Amino acid sequence: MSGPMLLAWSARDERAEPLLRRKILGELTRHPGHVERLDRLLEDHRDPDLPVRAAAVVTGTGPADDAPAAVRDATVRTTVRHGSPRPVALMLDGHGAQHPRMGAQLYGQEPEFTRRMDQVLAAFGAHGDLLRADWLAEDPVVPVDAAERGQPLLFALGHALARTVESWGVRPAALVGHSVGELAAAAVAGVIDPVDAASLLAARADAYREAVPGGLLAVAAPVERLTEFLGGDVSVGVVNGPHQTMLAGTEEGLAAAASRLKAAGYTAIRARIPLPFHSPLLAPLAETSEAALARTVLRPPGTDVYSTITARRLRPEEATDPAFWAAQVCRPVLFGPALDALLSERDVLLIEAGPGRMLTNLARRHPAVVEGRSAVVAMLPQRRGGPGADRRALLGAAAACWLEGYPLDWRAVSVRGDVSHSGRRPGPVPPTGDSRDAPA
Repeated sequence: MSGPMLLAWSARDERAEPLLRRKILGELTRHPGHVERLDRLLEDHRDPDLPVRAAAVVTGTGPADDAPAAVRDATVRTTVRHGSPRPVALMLDGHGAQHPRMGAQLYGQEPEFTRRMDQVLAAFGAHGDLLRADWLAEDPVVPVDAAERGQPLLFALGHALARTVESWGVRPAALVGHSVGELAAAAVAGVIDPVDAASLLAARADAYREAVPGGLLAVAAPVERLTEFLGGDVSVGVVNGPHQTMLAGTEEGLAAAASRLKAAGYTAIRARIPLPFHSPLLAPLAETSEAALARTVLRPPGTDVYSTITARRLRPEEATDPAFWAAQVCRPVLFGPALDALLSERDVLLIEAGPGRMLTNLARRHPAVVEGRSAVVAMLPQRRGGPGADRRALLGAAAACWLEGYPLDWRAVSVRGDVSHSGRRPGPVPPTGDSRDAPA
């Protein structure tokens, strides 16, 4: 077997499911390592119309692997007959979530993910080859924490993961993006073509070198308690939750604020972000962005986007306004309030489509998730893991969709092995958006 796989099955009721589970365990015992036999058995017992569903992600099916124990401990859930599963809402990460080789284990292994990464990187032209090389490298020339690397790679990764979910047959009903993740959400929703988004990010990359040095400071405090620490070169950059605020500013301004915060008893930690994103200090970058966006076709969203600029649903007139998107780099990210707006309107299965689990951890603290009305799962591990770690997390997200009640395209979910890809520029990116862009 070539890495982790998802074992999933369904039964007519709670009495039939344990019998089927024993049948699967018997198959694993009698024919360990015979993936094809197991695939055929599961295919015959994966009826999406049966209400009792179970799933387990396993590392292997050989004698020394974890499949038998995973099957015995598999999660079981009963779906509502003739009901609908909770809608899926994707959360797309921004700068600060990046880490070396984020999601790289999926490249060349997951067909849809690989295809989408190649398409977006191709939109950067020759620079896309450098982005890919540094993304996959153990020792990149330009580190992923640098804005000119992290921003485009986070965009490409979020977009590719979102399209991977769609390839499973799961259409997101809502999107919420953090920082550059909002641009990825806009691309998934059909507001902006990924090629145009890449052009915007390329234009920004040139302007980063002229930007004021600085960064962001994470403070464990409500935003309303931090007024006395603002002013001069320091402003609110991010509101992640009731007690998760980030201040943006110059190096000198943040150093002074950090000293004052410590004296006042607050915990403050510098984020791995090299510029004062989401502050007025980047107003010149907004002007560069608006000039690039003025040449771009912008459309109303085909999927609900909960904007972290306004903390509500993105309106058509905002989606089609270049100035709205340009100003994102110098306005605070209101992720917490935007998530509040989403979860106050509907109960959802939240899926973090990005590296790490920063947004997942934020969502887990939300009352709607704590009380079980909504749920959350991440598509990638918290940080770089051992062989198979990325695919195991990805399949965990697919398992969550199956247990939620979604009928999955098992050809897309269960594919294993190498994917042919050139590492060079492929053809143009197909149209994006809602049902107008059904994945191939």
